[in-house]
Amino acid sequence: MAGIYVHIPFCSQFCIYCNFYSVKGRELRERYIQSLYREIEEKKDFFRNIGVRPQTIYFGGGTPSLFTPAQLGSIYAHICRIFDFSPVEATIEVNPNDITAQYASGVAAAGFNRVSMGVQSFVDRHLEWMNRRHKGDEAVEAFYHLRRAGITNISLDLIFGYSLLTQQQWEYNISKMVSLSPEHISAYQMSIEPGSPLGIMYDKGEYELPPDNICMEQYSTLQRMLQQGGYEQYEISNFARRDENTGELKVSRHNSSYWTKEPYLGLGPAAHSYNGTHRFWNGGNLTAYCRYYLSGTTQDTVKLQNRVIGSEELSERDMFNESIMLGLRRTEGVDTATLDQRFLMEIKGDMARHCRLGNLMADGSKIRIPSDKLFVSDGIIRDLFI
Repeated sequence: MAGIYVHIPFCSQFCIYCNFYSVKGRELRERYIQSLYREIEEKKDFFRNIGVRPQTIYFGGGTPSLFTPAQLGSIYAHICRIFDFSPVEATIEVNPNDITAQYASGVAAAGFNRVSMGVQSFVDRHLEWMNRRHKGDEAVEAFYHLRRAGITNISLDLIFGYSLLTQQQWEYNISKMVSLSPEHISAYQMSIEPGSPLGIMYDKGEYELPPDNICMEQYSTLQRMLQQGGYEQYEISNFARRDENTGELKVSRHNSSYWTKEPYLGLGPAAHSYNGTHRFWNGGNLTAYCRYYLSGTTQDTVKLQNRVIGSEELSERDMFNESIMLGLRRTEGVDTATLDQRFLMEIKGDMARHCRLGNLMADGSKIRIPSDKLFVSDGIIRDLFI
């Protein structure tokens, strides 16, 4: 299902591992909102031009919960009005210590029916090292505020694979998260991102990556404990449980649209879009973004356009590689019958070799990476690129 992503590019402090585009700039928030309204109106025909209707919306960041529920609700309502749709899933990312009982109720009243909260760890010393604003008990308190506000679809994030994390602490984090019983859990291995504070520390020799075997053990522990806790893995980093009444697996519908190559529109600085044949992106510069959308002069608009907007047409080869990459991230894998058969013939030998090695499993026309090999999926997937 097609979706809309809204980037809220503001943070009050920056996590050690993150290189997503964001600024502190509290004084720029209202100017950003006015610019965002202009972009929404400028792109009102995005979905109509390709004959689809959006069904999901996702507010990410940055830290969307730095905005008031009234500000978020205004943006949400404007998008729904301009694109003439009512989302079946409306997600907002939040930081735990932004969530009071009043704020949680405000988010629900604004129209959001799903919340994704960045817990990352319940160990306070680790949260401090990551430069997170919250403590472990604040994440628990925030979770219950959301529940009492009527949010029945909550996703929580964890991070593993960093040097401070012991096996005992990792098992504690997973157990604590399972005890809360969120509908969805995402877990990501900490990576060295260029330009992030951690990346700079690594380049200076001030941080050492944990060994691969330790990270693999943590990933295997995650899979085992979440399965025991009633969660089903549906993507490399994502797990969900089933609705007790309907039996529906509570996957992230919005993120699933990325993995199935559905069209999506990204709004805000550094946001990306895809219409089925072309990829578009906004430059990561809030000042240029606001000047572009609020400037009244043609000269400024022309001058700034290349800094604000970019695009590329995907070749047939690009689209084949993306289908392989995105499809094999999912536990259900890829139906090769849907792929370009000319390119498929080029990787038949590599597919057969990986099947012999146990890195791929074939079932009719479908191929998938088995559960115990998902941790090393990047290498398997790269081997199948043409």
